[in-house]
Amino acid sequence: MIPYDRSDRACSWTHVRHEGLSAIAEYLRSCATVDEVSIRVGHVARELGFTFHALVHHADLTRPPPSFIFLQNYPADWVQAYAQGGLHRFDPTQRLAAARPASFAWEDLGGVTPLAPNEMRVLEAARKAGLGEGFTVPLNAPGERAASCSFACEAGAALPVEALPLAEFAAHIAWGALFDLLHPDRVTAVMRLTPRQLECVELMAQGKTDWEIGKIVGLTRSSVTTYLQSARRRIGVARRTQLAMSAASFGLIGFEEIRPVNI
Repeated sequence: MIPYDRSDRACSWTHVRHEGLSAIAEYLRSCATVDEVSIRVGHVARELGFTFHALVHHADLTRPPPSFIFLQNYPADWVQAYAQGGLHRFDPTQRLAAARPASFAWEDLGGVTPLAPNEMRVLEAARKAGLGEGFTVPLNAPGERAASCSFACEAGAALPVEALPLAEFAAHIAWGALFDLLHPDRVTAVMRLTPRQLECVELMAQGKTDWEIGKIVGLTRSSVTTYLQSARRRIGVARRTQLAMSAASFGLIGFEEIRPVNI
């Protein structure tokens, strides 16, 4: 049993073990700081049978972006080698986590996606550094850099298969808690466009001119221009490319919708 030095029922791991999923959610959501999230993710990981965990944004560790999330307890030598070697460029767990939402065990990587030689070398180097079997949960949010939460055992230890659903659940709850801590004003600043504005933005993102958009939706060219200008003002960007990127990043349109449409 992991000792925890707070008597608050929401923060008691004994309570978490006995009460199940709702208590795990409460345990992670009630964190007041990023450091507290990090500590509690570690508690959960160890109770589920994992030695290591890494809840991280996918980025160059030597040039981290703003609001960079990097909560982990991997072996220090591995973290240093990973950063100095720029191994994020060849990490197959990050590539797969950024490409699809389904979680996966590391042992299944080769069956899910072909591995390049440099990706196989990264996995072998991780094993030599002490990381054994692992499990990765993709974590993404509108407008955010790709992220993931990985849980790993020591080399030679068996993956606790029965704990994987709980690990996946905990990763998503922790990610939501971190997002709310780092972006407290994000929910109240959700972008909204009118149906007509959104229709024009979607076609603009497909590369259509204002005249072409007008022909498709039955508007004059000047009306389309007005709708797009008002959409840029509402979102707070100056250029058409920024408008398209913002609309896609915040889930107003899907990338699969940005396809050429014939007039």
